[in-house]
Amino acid sequence: MDKERLKMSQLETSKPSKIVNFSLSWSFVIVSFVFFFLSSCNFKPQYTRPEMDVPENYRFGEDDNEQYANLQWWEQLGDPVLNDLIQTAVQNNQDLQVATARVLEFYARYQVVFSQFFPQISINPTIDRLKASNDVDFQPPSKFIPRINTLYQTFLLVSYELDFWGRIRNATESAKANYLAQIDARNTTILTIITSVAKAYVALLEFDYQLEISKLTYESRMESWRIAKLRYDAGLISEMEVKQAESEAEGAEVQIKNFEAFVPEQENLISVLIGSVPGPIKRGPLLTQTQLPVVPMGLPSDLLENRPDIMQAEENMISANAQIGVARAAFFPTLTLTGAQGQKTTDFDKFFKSSASAFDWGAGALQYLYTGGRLTGQLNEAEAVFLETVHSYQQTVLTAFQEVSDALIAHQKAKEKLEVQKKTGCCSGRIFKAGCVTVF
Repeated sequence: MDKERLKMSQLETSKPSKIVNFSLSWSFVIVSFVFFFLSSCNFKPQYTRPEMDVPENYRFGEDDNEQYANLQWWEQLGDPVLNDLIQTAVQNNQDLQVATARVLEFYARYQVVFSQFFPQISINPTIDRLKASNDVDFQPPSKFIPRINTLYQTFLLVSYELDFWGRIRNATESAKANYLAQIDARNTTILTIITSVAKAYVALLEFDYQLEISKLTYESRMESWRIAKLRYDAGLISEMEVKQAESEAEGAEVQIKNFEAFVPEQENLISVLIGSVPGPIKRGPLLTQTQLPVVPMGLPSDLLENRPDIMQAEENMISANAQIGVARAAFFPTLTLTGAQGQKTTDFDKFFKSSASAFDWGAGALQYLYTGGRLTGQLNEAEAVFLETVHSYQQTVLTAFQEVSDALIAHQKAKEKLEVQKKTGCCSGRIFKAGCVTVF
């Protein structure tokens, strides 16, 4: 009988402990689920790339250009001077240096926003000299506590914002997208500089040829004028024909003066592009010895993934979309954990003793109740900015397709013109040498 009572008593005492353990385990699961649910809250809209009507192929192009897709196209011209100028421009161009500095700037901004994922820790040592007021303190101070004291205190301060609503996550995503957009902007600047240097250099060679042809034309016009005067003196032609020959000679001289100005101006332009003071530019092979570069056509869909200005426009969309999540999170309370741990005493000899230790740990929440429409206005602004970036992206894509199509047309027709001129003989060859047919 006693054994049965002992067994029953043990069973009864064991039941509450199991119930308590069961309750604690479920409480832990519930709390963990709540924290997981809250931490997974994200009010950012789901980002999807806007649909565009992308053609399957370009209107003009060649089918055998895939092998040239990864080549540096300017090297196909076979001009080592141009290669050196482009290399110098990529290293020294001031616009490119500005773009590089902006990449560093936006990476630093990304670091600032990303740091909010971590606790902010600081230390605040202070020494204060205090005196109690005789007029305010109605209770006389203890005889053991002087009215004038020196307070020594040092606290380690910790604060951490719980990102329940995704504000920090979305702000970080926005900052990262802005950083990547600046990298794409820098790549666009590089392509622009390379193209500008190549065009300016080819134009310089064209001006050299045109100046040479103008000088030869002037000599020919002067000879015609001399012959016209001899024939006039012999009574074979009228004075009007002499004046006409003189006018043509003067026109040829004016052309020389024009190209004598164009050449140094073009040299100055190239000098600035390569990041140096204006000065003479070295020439490479003659323009007639260069070959048209092969255009890497590819597929129109590849343009969306490879062209840096399109990639920049898409990163701007991603950033603006994340900012909508930041604006929506502002409607919910900001939850912050704060703490302070340190030493505080009026006796410096006791500063490092445990009796001088002090702490203050807690949690706080900030919920806006009325802002006069500020939060709603911020959300409307973020949504409008996103809509603006969507249309800007679509316009950038359309412009890119136009530019590629125009370039392919111009390239193909330039090759066709060159073939026609080669067939027409010497006369057309002179026209090409004079620079009437450009490479770009």
